[in-house]
Amino acid sequence: MKRPLFEIGPGHKERRQPSRPRRHGASVPILLFVSMALLVLSRVNNDLVDRVRWQVMDVMTPVLSAILIPVEPLRRGVQSLSEYATLSAELERLRAENQKLRGWEWRAKDLERKLASLEAASRTARETGIDFVTARIVSNSSGAFVRSAMINAGERERIRDGYPVLSGDGLVGRIVETGTKAARVLLLTDVKSRIPVHVGEKGVRAIMAGDNGAKPRLLFLAEDSRLSPGDEVRTSGSGGGVPKGLGIGKVAKGGPPYRVELHADLDAADYVGVLMFEGTALDPAKTADGAIDGQSARKAASREP
Repeated sequence: MKRPLFEIGPGHKERRQPSRPRRHGASVPILLFVSMALLVLSRVNNDLVDRVRWQVMDVMTPVLSAILIPVEPLRRGVQSLSEYATLSAELERLRAENQKLRGWEWRAKDLERKLASLEAASRTARETGIDFVTARIVSNSSGAFVRSAMINAGERERIRDGYPVLSGDGLVGRIVETGTKAARVLLLTDVKSRIPVHVGEKGVRAIMAGDNGAKPRLLFLAEDSRLSPGDEVRTSGSGGGVPKGLGIGKVAKGGPPYRVELHADLDAADYVGVLMFEGTALDPAKTADGAIDGQSARKAASREP
């Protein structure tokens, strides 16, 4: 008798093969049947079915309410996060629109300021009764040795050297160089600028001279001249360089020596009016040393228009 290859001793237990999970093939048809039955019952208009449905609802409503109580904070948190995301997107959109509106506001204010400057310059030039050309200041030179501005009008607009230039507040300077499409304006504050003026109600004669500062000086006053701060300074028309009566400024505090606080803001002017005034006076910007000597200035100040 042959012995088995493997013997099971008394201390060993028989190993069982793992059982395979049973397949519940019959559960699927049952679930389908129950589902169909519930669907049919839900469509049936029967008092018994309605009564059972309401009884189930009465039983399940407290249960569902109890289940929803701990879930409610989570639901509110999710809702708050959703609202926060929506508000953040809306806030970014409003910020972008606000930035655009600020840009348009700045442009509108800039155009309004330019329009006011243009209207003021045109009105001031029109009051003189002399033909004029309106031009825009395209550059402004304010260095240590020069005070001038460039305008976008020249010989094409019949502008010539020596023509007076006005802003909306008063006299700005005179044309000293003319090109085809541009011209250079010597400002009243330039060291080469010399303008015969009348000061105050008595019409005290003087020469207003620039020194590259903000307030030009009043030179060649009579020894007995007494000026008061606030006295109006206007062009006298002496020498025929500029028309008589153009507003320039007022006597500043702190004299003598007296200085003129200009009406026109030479650095902020945008538009000016160039008067077509044919004068016969000396152009101080074209003299050899850039200034009128004392004798010529006294003659210009004493000469009647």
